[in-house]
Amino acid sequence: MMLENSIRTTNNRGRNLSTLMFLVILVASLGVTANQAYAMGQAPSTCSNRYDGTITAMKITVGHKTLDPIAQPGITFHLQNNKSYTVTFTIHTPSQSSQNNTQDGTTWYDTSAPGYQLGTCVSNTSANQNVTVTMTESHPANLAPQTTQNVTWNTMIPGNIAYNVTWVNP
Repeated sequence: MMLENSIRTTNNRGRNLSTLMFLVILVASLGVTANQAYAMGQAPSTCSNRYDGTITAMKITVGHKTLDPIAQPGITFHLQNNKSYTVTFTIHTPSQSSQNNTQDGTTWYDTSAPGYQLGTCVSNTSANQNVTVTMTESHPANLAPQTTQNVTWNTMIPGNIAYNVTWVNP
């Protein structure tokens, strides 16, 4: 009887240890996935001699219509999910880079237009310059076919530009 109790206790300890190890691994893996950042592209720190400018102008072209999300913050437009739109914006750079010089460098912006945060360094930038960027945006693959997407554009300077795209099925 004593040997049987000893074996049962050993088996229970092994089972308890296995269960505990499984729970530790499960909790650790959930912690890793919960802290993932959903961003891609280039971090601001990867931009050489970065000029932290502000977005001073933005135009959105949808078909033959032009919209200004700076003049009309939070504007919403509808677009078939098999179509695209064009965004043209200007970043005005300051008189000195983040490295306190006026040598050629980069500027940085970030957008959620592709359906995730995408940071981008723009080369061939210098002091007191208007840097114009034009991009074509289409329905993000990670969004539902028919949804309203809130799109933001940012630089390192506080304040962002936001608008909404209501994607519809054709």
